Amino acid sequence: MQTLEITKDIHWVGVLNTTLRAFDVVFQTRFGSTYNSYLIQADKPTLIDCVHEKFDREYLEKLRSLINLRDICYIVVNHTEMDHTGALGLLLKETPNAQILATKTASLFLKNILHAEVKGKMVEDGECISLGNKQLKFIHAPYWHWPDTMFTYLEEEHMLFSCDGFATHFCDERLFDDLVDDFAEDFRYYFEHVMGPYRKKILEAIEKIKNLDIRLIAPSHGPILRTDPWKYINAYKDWSTPRKDPHKKLILVLYASMYGNTKKMAEAVARGASTMTTEVKLLDAANVSPEFMRCEIESAEGILIGSSTINGDALMPLWNIMNIMFSVNVKLKKCATFGTYGWSGEATRLMEDRLKGLKLHIVQPPVKVLFTPTEEDLKRCSIFGYDFAQSLTTSSAT
Repeated sequence: MQTLEITKDIHWVGVLNTTLRAFDVVFQTRFGSTYNSYLIQADKPTLIDCVHEKFDREYLEKLRSLINLRDICYIVVNHTEMDHTGALGLLLKETPNAQILATKTASLFLKNILHAEVKGKMVEDGECISLGNKQLKFIHAPYWHWPDTMFTYLEEEHMLFSCDGFATHFCDERLFDDLVDDFAEDFRYYFEHVMGPYRKKILEAIEKIKNLDIRLIAPSHGPILRTDPWKYINAYKDWSTPRKDPHKKLILVLYASMYGNTKKMAEAVARGASTMTTEVKLLDAANVSPEFMRCEIESAEGILIGSSTINGDALMPLWNIMNIMFSVNVKLKKCATFGTYGWSGEATRLMEDRLKGLKLHIVQPPVKVLFTPTEEDLKRCSIFGYDFAQSLTTSSAT
């Protein structure tokens, strides 16, 4: 596929990656992805974003089919992650008259990515730049999902270039949302895995764009959103808005049990953690997906994790869930561990080490039971849960 006219004077000049099955190693891309870049053929021709380095030659050929590269005046870098800036080094060699437009943070990042000084301008939040017959407005959107991110709004076309905002890892050469196959599941998956940890920042940025007349959203990956673009904005707003009872703190009691003994402990822990000021969710890690747990973990103030010990280790379903916590906002959330064992009992310590590495705060020592819990053991578990719930009401870590 070569280029695609979006509206008069606006062309998609990105690339398709149909074979990609994992983005950044960890995110599933079952239908591949696209690296979207856009050419605005104004009095001062401007590029919006770039593409991955592995496609740099193909990318330049597409641009040359539409414009003399020396005529490009501006290159807008909405975000510096290398899937957007990988081809930028080669592009700058071919566009000697172009200036980079980016946030201050993005400009600093570019110096370390390109290892060179770049000609350009650091744009302020809300700043406008004239392209002669068109005008760009820049809206800073830090932590969508990097600190350098901004949106670019083309006023005459009512078009928002949203970078990774409202994007989808979904490759379909028809490109427009009303022409491609159903991508709703992949749109939600992208939000949860990439944007989910930054819900507060998402709401702040949506507040900035709520009064713009947006009739088309041109993201950096996946379909271009021209059919009711506010549907996608409102979906982000809805998914980012807290739903828990503001008067109660949520505690997750998450466990994996081989023979039901750790399950008994978990039930006792959950009973003890249930107070007038807490809501407790008891979840069997073997019966929930890590993806489901992402939102639960994000919403919880406290997390209690229990596992049997097998071959000197914790059970795999719990590791799978802990392994997705790197992409969830868990820093300084309170946590503790518990579990049964036969002769060694390393599971609680190993889980603690992982949780500490993820920057959670261990608030109390683990409770461990040898083989089958007694009534006295279950009382200890209940007290363990109660003490943990009490720790959530303190203003400082203990």
